[in-house]
Amino acid sequence: MKNIIYTTCFIMLSVLISSCSSSGINGELTGSSTTNKDWRIPNPSGMVKIPEGSFLMGANNSANPYSNTQKKKITISSFWMDQTEITNNEYRQFVHWVRDSIIRREIIENADPEIGWKYANYKLDPDWQMLTGEKRPPKLDLSQVESGVYVETGINWAARLDPNSREYIDAVQVLYMAPKDQISDDNGNPPYPHFQHKKIDVRNLVYEYNWMNQYALRGATAQTWNRDNADVSEWGIVRNENTSIYPDTLRWNLDFTYAFNDPLFGRYFWHPAYGDYPVVGVSWEQAMAFCHWRTALKLSATDPQYRSFETAYRLPSEAEWEYAARGGKEQAMYPWGSPYSRNSKGCFLANFKPLRGNYWADGYIYTGRADSYWKNDFGLYCMSGNVSEWTSTTYDPLSDLHSSDVNPNYFTDVRDGESPSMKRKVVKGGSWKDVASFLEVGARDYEYQDSARCYIGFRCVKDIGSPKADINFDEQTKPSVK
Repeated sequence: MKNIIYTTCFIMLSVLISSCSSSGINGELTGSSTTNKDWRIPNPSGMVKIPEGSFLMGANNSANPYSNTQKKKITISSFWMDQTEITNNEYRQFVHWVRDSIIRREIIENADPEIGWKYANYKLDPDWQMLTGEKRPPKLDLSQVESGVYVETGINWAARLDPNSREYIDAVQVLYMAPKDQISDDNGNPPYPHFQHKKIDVRNLVYEYNWMNQYALRGATAQTWNRDNADVSEWGIVRNENTSIYPDTLRWNLDFTYAFNDPLFGRYFWHPAYGDYPVVGVSWEQAMAFCHWRTALKLSATDPQYRSFETAYRLPSEAEWEYAARGGKEQAMYPWGSPYSRNSKGCFLANFKPLRGNYWADGYIYTGRADSYWKNDFGLYCMSGNVSEWTSTTYDPLSDLHSSDVNPNYFTDVRDGESPSMKRKVVKGGSWKDVASFLEVGARDYEYQDSARCYIGFRCVKDIGSPKADINFDEQTKPSVK
């Protein structure tokens, strides 16, 4: 499955091509704008704007063993951030998109051309169509899809899938679990009546996408930044990734020894009761794939002439996350500003492990709704507790010593076989299973980028795309020029 190649070079070129040239007025230097279009980006749904500013990054509590960085004054540019962690409902939209795209692609490639053609968004050259009198080529040229972009060629998402149609039934077979992998008795029959149906093999739900390898642009070699499971172009600039995107629901059983978490293993991701709970069991690589898909989804619904102004969704850096979690409070130990985990009425202010052996004292045993408790002064929910959150930053205990003091982010992209320590990514915020020390905004932990846990989720950020001085943002309205 091919997807969007969202490259900065192409975007900048499209803007420059659309610009109007001017020879000046009366021979004077008047300047030349790159475009006369409205370049302002409307507020993304579900996000709040984090204003630019500076803060003292690092531990507020020197006695906390999980706050292992020195205090450092840094500056952060403004950005948008998801108000809550990505929920099961939101991530399930991604899973269903991948599932449906595989089915549509299978119909396009293997169904009768008269049927498969309506699922392809491939447009003929008008002259060829006029001369031949045909509305489509005799045989679908998928090479155009291979080299193109889904939002412009390839899949026609306006064509509805009919689950009862012959072409759908045939196409969906590629997703089903092989008979040898299904539960059966000695004769190959399902042992229980409720197993007498086919199951989708979630390992087949693979999202393929391309991204810009900025390290290659800085002069690094392709061999340095190529993982074994990824293809690299000749110059190592455009990278191709294939990511299995279904959450690892087994983590509910594997992350705890001698614990009965089967109900969550069997229901947490799909049951509607957990729809607004944070998605877990998602690795850093899966979170990165989600961010790319979310960008592609936004671009597909954006007028082509305005796509150049859109910015990509991505994971926050550790510095961005900590700045947002503090909510403008310089010395805040927790997102709510207080050094205590309870409010004046004795109620706990986050979902964590508040007492020895007592997970229920804060109102939840496991995760809670993504909008639980009170939001901080930036309007963000659950920046501490509920689930820990992935950042884009590579974990290094000494990274604060060599990182920049303006928008710092220590990022490495390594291949399999290289130092495992370079595959560690910073996670922040603490989770439902952690004690209060992990909830401090200056605390940091790590997990390997290809690992998933039942207590780690994520949220996205998005660049503003313009200087703060040019725009006055209102949370519910379109930005306006001052």
